[in-house]
Amino acid sequence: MDEKIAVISGSSILTQKIYNEMKQRNLNIMIKEVDTLSVVSEAEEILLSGIKILISRGNTAAVLRKHFDVPVVDIKHTFFDCYHAYKRALTISDKIAFLATSKEYERMIEQSKAFLGEMEIFHINLLDGAAEADRQLEEMMRKGIEVAIGGLSLKEAVENLGIEYVMSEADTGSISDAVDEALHLLKMENEKEDRRLELENRYQTIKSIYNCVSDGIMSVGTDGKITNMNNRAIDIFKGDMIGKDIRKITKSDTFFDAISNNRSIFGEMIQYKNIDLVINAEPIQVDSVNQGAVLTLQKIEKIQEVEQKIRHNVLKKGHMTNMSFDDIIGVSDQIIKTKDLAMKFSQVDNNLLINGETGTGKELFAQSIHNYSKRKNAPFVAINCAAFPSSVLESELFGYVKGAFTGASDEGKLGMFELAHQGTIFLDEISETPLDVQLKLLRVIQEKKIIRIGDDKVIPIDVRIITASNKNLMKLIEEKLFREDFYYRICVLELNIPPLKHRRADIPHLIRYFIDNSKVPIEGITNKAVDILSKAEWPGNVRHLSNIIERLSVISDNKIITSSMLGQFTDIPIAPDKFDSHHKEPDNSENVSRDFVDFDEESLIMRALRKTKGNRKKTAKILGISTTTLWRKMKECKKIDSEFLNLVRLDNTWEK
Repeated sequence: MDEKIAVISGSSILTQKIYNEMKQRNLNIMIKEVDTLSVVSEAEEILLSGIKILISRGNTAAVLRKHFDVPVVDIKHTFFDCYHAYKRALTISDKIAFLATSKEYERMIEQSKAFLGEMEIFHINLLDGAAEADRQLEEMMRKGIEVAIGGLSLKEAVENLGIEYVMSEADTGSISDAVDEALHLLKMENEKEDRRLELENRYQTIKSIYNCVSDGIMSVGTDGKITNMNNRAIDIFKGDMIGKDIRKITKSDTFFDAISNNRSIFGEMIQYKNIDLVINAEPIQVDSVNQGAVLTLQKIEKIQEVEQKIRHNVLKKGHMTNMSFDDIIGVSDQIIKTKDLAMKFSQVDNNLLINGETGTGKELFAQSIHNYSKRKNAPFVAINCAAFPSSVLESELFGYVKGAFTGASDEGKLGMFELAHQGTIFLDEISETPLDVQLKLLRVIQEKKIIRIGDDKVIPIDVRIITASNKNLMKLIEEKLFREDFYYRICVLELNIPPLKHRRADIPHLIRYFIDNSKVPIEGITNKAVDILSKAEWPGNVRHLSNIIERLSVISDNKIITSSMLGQFTDIPIAPDKFDSHHKEPDNSENVSRDFVDFDEESLIMRALRKTKGNRKKTAKILGISTTTLWRKMKECKKIDSEFLNLVRLDNTWEK
């Protein structure tokens, strides 16, 4: 720390005394001995090296203070300085004069007079000019002074007059005090610098935060004039407006109202040069005295962009789909024509109604249309309208704000329409939508805007609406259970999905697809079983067929689905003569593409238990036996013990 201190000495005697003090105290302080004429230039170089505190004496110290804005510590004159100099002067003559180059030195001499003999005091300050100094020296000559006591700056002038000169030497205690004071000042300077750097760091951090936020931020004084702006505010107003009246800029008293009435403002809207802005204002008070306000501004279009990014990020977690037309399995004319029409519908944004029986794949078509459209990179949001009561359905569709109703989330909630912004919303089982919700949906379709429950703010949306129904909506309109105006709004385009019974040619392809993608891998299915399934009635359509194949995959004894299993383990309506109860079928009907593996009864029961995680009721249903029979058979199986049952209940890997 002491490296930031320098001593500027005017005499070799002072230099030696200071050097001894530094050595004794083990301090690393620069000592520079200079003459009076080069003090300023030498000090400039010293300060450029990073010196913060100067130590000097007498007139030299005064010169330094005059020219530089740094602390200058004076090696003060003491009584002992005066005493020892006076004693040396008496050895020459008793006609002695003290030359006081500063007021402080003059006071010290005056205080010492009581302890010294006869003497004169002349106040000579070279800073007052050479003429005044010459006048004082002439007065000294007139009074017959033979010995003068003073500092280095007057030594030459006095000796030129033929007068003896005694240098006033600094006392070691005074030197030590000066060093202590310099060290203390340096500590204070360092602490001040540390505080300055800390404040600068805080200021720069706050400034970075201030400029980083997406809002424009300004401060306004009580007179309405702008006192500060961040970069975003400058960007909004297309220039620096500091010093200008906010009322004249915005043509609005809204901001000033926050100042004059000391009230907060949130979510107010103003227009500035055709730019729609949302503003907030918070008064600034210091000791209960109003000092102005802090204002924030946001472009409405930017708010909408941020909201859309949030929506998109949220939806990536649960509202995106990978299904496409390639996932719609079938080669029949009916399904190919339906897919071709759906592809055409995907290229436009008109509202679409998909009609089809339960299990025909209406949502699969909706997802495929979305992923084939220009909205494919935006959200796909699906909701089953039959799954919610009227009040809950409304909050799911449109969202709500904090405190909108009892039990509402403290943070409010985005509705499905907001989540689907710029994407597609799929309203399944639209026939089950209550009439009052139909009316609100009709308004959303017409205005392309929604209002959250409990709020009064209108939120614009850009959404393609696809609806689906497994009921005859025209019949419901006749029964006054469905709004006719709403029907014509959602049915601009109409897609009818054929039931499985009208596309039997697709059943073998669907069976193969379901076997290949079954959770329980099997070797295959016999031709006779495929033939029977292709001729069966399928009230649950494709979903029904998928469930049957999955069930048969679990319970197949030898990894082969045979016709004999169909009547025993399924509920599909098939004529009894189609089954062979002896588990034997003609060779030409039992061709399979893979070898089959035998399973004993114990292994079959264990597989079913794993599938149901030990649920006996579900296991019995899969196996097509009663729970009593299952219990009896489990008791007969050596491998099915308590340890096995605990494992299948706890370990998810048993599912596979």
